[in-house]
This record gives sequence, C-alpha cells and structure tokens, in this order.
Amino acid sequence: MKELAVVGDEYFVIGFRIIGIANGFVVDKRTAARTMEEVLDRQDLGIVITNAETFSQLSERLKERAMVQVKPTVVVLSHDTSGEQDLRLLIRRALGIDVWAQKDAPAAAGIKGGG
Repeated sequence: MKELAVVGDEYFVIGFRIIGIANGFVVDKRTAARTMEEVLDRQDLGIVITNAETFSQLSERLKERAMVQVKPTVVVLSHDTSGEQDLRLLIRRALGIDVWAQKDAPAAAGIKGGG
C-alpha cells in the first residue's frame, strides 16, 4: 500500500501530522534538497506533499525531477487557493481516482496516511 509523505517546515508538517500523516519530514534550507532526494527515491510512497517555500529551496534539477517523476507524485501547495483544481488533477493522476468524489477513496486506492 502506497503512503503519503509531507516535506516542509515544522508548522507545515505538524498540520499534516494532526490529520494522521505520519511520514512527515521537517526540513530547513540546509536539509531540504537532501531530504527531498531521499523521499523521491522511496518506493513505498505514492504522494509527496510539500509547500512552495520548501520547493523554492531546491535546485532546478531537483525541481524538474520532482515535477516529472510519476511515483511518488509531488504536490506543491501554496497559500494561493486558485490552484485547488490543479491539486485535484494531480492527485487524481497519482491515484487514478478523484478523492473529492469518494468518501473513503484513499483506502479504496491503496493509499494510507502512514503511522
């Protein structure tokens, strides 16, 4: 079963831990690139969620890898909510289902929050 992971600053990761995502990686400017590379190499992850600030700290090469790699699919969140439809499409591409349309979609898709 593929899992979710979150990579970001302490406050970003805590928010996801509160809702049950156990694979949280707290990073700063020094550790963001190394941690993201390690996470992208993991075979047990289906989706990696990060924030725009953390993503901006990565090298152009690593950003490109994160955006073109299919498994795990990287989703970059920002405070701008206009990208919600894009997020929905990315998650649907990664899971093959629309999680907004099904109440128990993560379980049906073989995705769990970790823990």
